[in-house]
Amino acid sequence: MMIEGVLFVGNFLSKSRGSYSVSEFIADRLNQDNKIRVFKASHAENRFIRLIIILCTTFFRDYTLLHIDVFSGNSFLFARMAASIGKLRRKKVVLTLHGGALHEYFMGREASFRRLFRNTQVQSPSLFLKDFFEKQHFKITYCPNPVQLTNFPFQRSHVKAYSLLWVRAFAKIYNPHIPVLILQKILQEVPDATLTMIGPDHGMMEEVEQLIAKLNLQDHVNLVGSVSNVTLHGYYQTHAVYLNTTTYESFGMALVEAASCGVPIVSFRVGEIPLLWKDEENILLADYADVPDMVHQVSRLFVDADLSKKLSLNARKRAEEFSWENVNKHWIKILKN
Repeated sequence: MMIEGVLFVGNFLSKSRGSYSVSEFIADRLNQDNKIRVFKASHAENRFIRLIIILCTTFFRDYTLLHIDVFSGNSFLFARMAASIGKLRRKKVVLTLHGGALHEYFMGREASFRRLFRNTQVQSPSLFLKDFFEKQHFKITYCPNPVQLTNFPFQRSHVKAYSLLWVRAFAKIYNPHIPVLILQKILQEVPDATLTMIGPDHGMMEEVEQLIAKLNLQDHVNLVGSVSNVTLHGYYQTHAVYLNTTTYESFGMALVEAASCGVPIVSFRVGEIPLLWKDEENILLADYADVPDMVHQVSRLFVDADLSKKLSLNARKRAEEFSWENVNKHWIKILKN
């Protein structure tokens, strides 16, 4: 029997920030495709207001199943409080573990995690996190994040030569200075190379701008800022190489979106990435923070059209495995009691 009401707890900030979170996408598609009543908490930007809305909604809303996104930091505390209310009300609680640093956050907080995981169904889109927490004797179900393939169509007919693309927030965890350093090295061999950087400022935009000016790369770098999901595909489709320079990775939606559009990917070998992607088949991997290694991999793609085409086609095939049509089947199993 299908559950009639589902409450999703997390950050649903698409209206204010433009970015459409995975949980927001899942919640909306469950409502649209499966005619399930879905409630979301919260859309508030302010953390304190968001917490108040989450607690009030969790306590007073009429629902059957409570789904909570679990990250580290304040979000973990929000998840604990919301889960406690759900359990108090004898609701079915499903937790989805996100965040490439969650395994580090676990250390020293084992008791808190065990209380949170008690009497819940725990899943994760990350094979890395699944493996880690299973070694801590938790039962974790694997559920990959879905991608809306129609929003990221495969198209490689208007690619600008020697163009690099980076899509992340300008935050320390994503190392936004490294693509600039990669470009500097690439320009020594390819004077026409360019770099497009897309994402909101989370504290490092000014530092990146200063680095670009210091290296005199203003004519080669385009800082776009935030871009909505409905227009993002145009950047993936028209660039020659996508750079992924994150410190952690629990699933990597940006990689799946890029792969869906067929842009060859060069990434650090961190977290989930070597578990989801196969080096030399649908991605090129480099050691973490190794700029020369990244430069070497980019240079290979610039000169080897066959390698670029192979990675493009294979990446698209891999991305298709994460289509909503496939992932939806897992959610229907969860929602059937």
